[in-house]
Amino acid sequence: MPAASASHPPRATRTPLARHLRRAVGRDGCPLCRPVDRARSRLLLSALLALLLVVALAVVVALASLATLRTEAREAAQHRHRVTATATSTAAEDPGPASLAAHAQAVWTDPQGVTRSGSIEAPAGTAVGEQVPLWIDDQGAPAESPRSTAETALFATGYGLGTLVLGSAAIASGCAVRRRILDRRAERAWEPDWELVEPLWSGRGRRGRPEAGER
Repeated sequence: MPAASASHPPRATRTPLARHLRRAVGRDGCPLCRPVDRARSRLLLSALLALLLVVALAVVVALASLATLRTEAREAAQHRHRVTATATSTAAEDPGPASLAAHAQAVWTDPQGVTRSGSIEAPAGTAVGEQVPLWIDDQGAPAESPRSTAETALFATGYGLGTLVLGSAAIASGCAVRRRILDRRAERAWEPDWELVEPLWSGRGRRGRPEAGER
């Protein structure tokens, strides 16, 4: 009868991150692992931890910016009023090769009932007598429209992404500098070992020795 094959428990697999963690704390059990290898593992783990902190910081910055921008938008909306202006001149595009804006002279009435006039932004080609929507401030002067919810979210996202990009770039630069230092340290550590191994590897260490059986 064929001998029953012995069953062995499956070997536990370790993820690369787990291997680096064990190597960083000196518990990998590898006799060939050099101090510089452990330093490289510690560098990798430190970079990952720093990246997680940067991600958390970016989220905090985005949320804080969103709250601040929403407050500013609400306050600005209290001092903005939408009225209808009547063009008193044809809207002409602003001078400049890349200009997309056009302005026209117009008249409008503010919330206090005062009739005002001035230059406003209007679609190019707006004719005299056409009506143009206009945002004004408490003094009745043309003003920017209140920031919308989508614009507020977009600005807040931009602040968060900016924080993430700058933080990641700083981490990458620091890791690159540290990695070059470790590489130079590894090269210096190889030199004395190579001086001991090279004569035996090349055969120079056996030259001049009598062969077995020679007298």
